[in-house]
Amino acid sequence: MPIVPSRSRRIQELLARLGSPVAAERDAAVAGLTLLGSRVVEPLGAFLPAAERAARLGAVDVLDRLEDRAALPLLLDLARDTHEPVARRALEAAGARQDARAASGLAALLGPEAPASRRRAAARALARLLAGGLVEALDPLAARLLDEREEAGLRVAILEDVLALEPPLSPASLRPLLKRLSASAEPELAELARAGSTRRAPVEDRLVADLVAPGQSAEAVARVRAALARRGAPAIPKLLRALEGLGPVRRGRTEAASLRARAAIHEALAALDSRAALYDLRETIEAHPRGVMPAFLRAAGRIGDASIVPALARAVAEDPPLLEPCAEAFAAIVAREKLKRTARSGKAARPEHRAALDRLWEKANRRR
Repeated sequence: MPIVPSRSRRIQELLARLGSPVAAERDAAVAGLTLLGSRVVEPLGAFLPAAERAARLGAVDVLDRLEDRAALPLLLDLARDTHEPVARRALEAAGARQDARAASGLAALLGPEAPASRRRAAARALARLLAGGLVEALDPLAARLLDEREEAGLRVAILEDVLALEPPLSPASLRPLLKRLSASAEPELAELARAGSTRRAPVEDRLVADLVAPGQSAEAVARVRAALARRGAPAIPKLLRALEGLGPVRRGRTEAASLRARAAIHEALAALDSRAALYDLRETIEAHPRGVMPAFLRAAGRIGDASIVPALARAVAEDPPLLEPCAEAFAAIVAREKLKRTARSGKAARPEHRAALDRLWEKANRRR
């Protein structure tokens, strides 16, 4: 239908109001353009290159409400917008279009050159298309899932979306995918795949078991620790239960395997910014088991709690070669807590450890 002059003027007036600083005017412009239907798509395309951020965001709302197929290319263009809220809103809108062009357009935004948040939003939009029955959305998701060089957090997020699909993905498509992913080098992904195909313990339980298993390489432990950090708060009680199972630290009588497991747990808790096991961390640093002290001190520095200071002073007093690594943890605590020499934590150090504390302060001041 040709645009008559009066209607053309009306569209231009509404487009001009899309960028209004007054929310009510912007909302009215979105509503007015939506009512005019598909005839606004072409003027919107001409308007967008010079539009302000607020206007581009309003344009996404208009395009999202229009059922015209011509709206999709504009949404995919806006999904590449330099302004993150505009791009993410456009990705969400594109994920609601059951159109094969949406799948190919969103797949292009899954590439490693896109920002992490943009890739995550594109993956979520593709999962939404897949849930709606658009089978073309599966291939780009599967390609990211099966790429062992891909960022682990994105792969885990995609698999969680795929496993949560309603209706579920067909067994013929899901089973081969899960079988391959269960052999992944990424522990969280492998556990999710196994849990998705069988009745297994929660992923956090399996990851904690892997974390404390004997014979793990440093690289494997680091991968599991990163996976637990991505699981967030649900992993904390699992880690604490595993810590309790190790029993208390006994100076000179605790087995090396138990100490390594304890160190891995404390580093995992520190990665989650949890102070739930501070008492155990303090006691272990006071006992200063030499072979695994670097891990405990890394955890202490990352948590940055002032109550650890007396334990650091004691460790240095009783084992002077620990001065440098303890000073690094101490400096991190000073920076995070903005400690001064007059702080209560310093006064809590025993008299026989005060000289060691002074040496820690000297090191910290030099680092500044």
